[in-house]
Amino acid sequence: MKLKTIITSICISLCLGSCIQDEAPNAEADIISCVLPDPSILKSDPTITNNSVILMAYSNIKDGIKQIAPSFSLTEGATIYPPNGTVRDFSEPQTYIVTSQDGLWQKEYKVFVDTTNVKPQFSFEHWRIKEGTNGKKWYEFYEITDAGQEQPIWATANPVYAIIGSDDPFTHPTVSYDKGYIGKGVKLETKTTGAFGVMVGMPIAAGNLFIGSFDTQIAIPKPLEATQFGMPMAFNRKPIAFSVWYQYTPGKEFTDKDQNVIENKTDVFDLYAILYESADGKKLDGSINFNEDCIIGIARVNAPEPSKEYKNLYIPFVYRKDPDREKLSKGEYYMAVVFSSSRNGAYFEGAVGSTLIIDEAKLILEGDNE
Repeated sequence: MKLKTIITSICISLCLGSCIQDEAPNAEADIISCVLPDPSILKSDPTITNNSVILMAYSNIKDGIKQIAPSFSLTEGATIYPPNGTVRDFSEPQTYIVTSQDGLWQKEYKVFVDTTNVKPQFSFEHWRIKEGTNGKKWYEFYEITDAGQEQPIWATANPVYAIIGSDDPFTHPTVSYDKGYIGKGVKLETKTTGAFGVMVGMPIAAGNLFIGSFDTQIAIPKPLEATQFGMPMAFNRKPIAFSVWYQYTPGKEFTDKDQNVIENKTDVFDLYAILYESADGKKLDGSINFNEDCIIGIARVNAPEPSKEYKNLYIPFVYRKDPDREKLSKGEYYMAVVFSSSRNGAYFEGAVGSTLIIDEAKLILEGDNE
């Protein structure tokens, strides 16, 4: 009987579809993606908001910033002015106008090319609710330069949780937290993903936040590869330690990837900073082996402890080889900063309810007044 009902529903849908004549022109006027003729000048993928496109580029492009010709993919039927491939001077933000297919709607986008370096202090005061092309929403965190420009350096796995877990961004594993150590902080909580998450082999989702990028296109079949850690950062001095204020409460029951309860095992959080050298553009990802040859130095919490009050962690970098000072100053090394509410969360092991709150993180350099 159920099969008959399904077949009947499909037939009705097909019939209804065949009755629809030419669709009305599209009323949307959005930029969906952005590409450059030479994508190697970018430190990370372009970030697109409701009214801006942010391109984080290497500072060594110099006068090349005055001759960039981006191309954009748009919502169906929309057009853009100036047209794709127009060479423009991005030493100042440039304006683009997108017009919908029906000609009734226009949207103005500011396109920024940011060649400034990422500051080594992170206060987590800046976030927005990001809406994807599928209508799903999630928290997105970013930094602000001294000139007031957004730097979208932070990524989370929230976009995939919006698909397999919850439509409500305020219930996602990684959200802003009003009671930070100073101002706002970030709350990372290990969550259950529900029936769909179990079906695709992802029964829990640890709260995470990291410098890098997250590829939602491969997140379900290849979650470890989807998580890309780090981006190029320039330092005029050698990083010697990583510091952060935190609170942590472990969840009650630790489960493995098959949802079996592991008795007498308590969840722990993880946080670390890694300086590494990318080989052929390859980044460290969620399958990270902390003994990989590309790692120059690492600062990782060794014995994470619960704390109901804010507690400071000061973690010295352990160097496996001395970084090349010229490469360090030119931004030829990658820096990854990673936080997780469950240490084995990448493998879907942990305790639902484990909560890590972080604030006022920083990379401490040689000669800093600590």
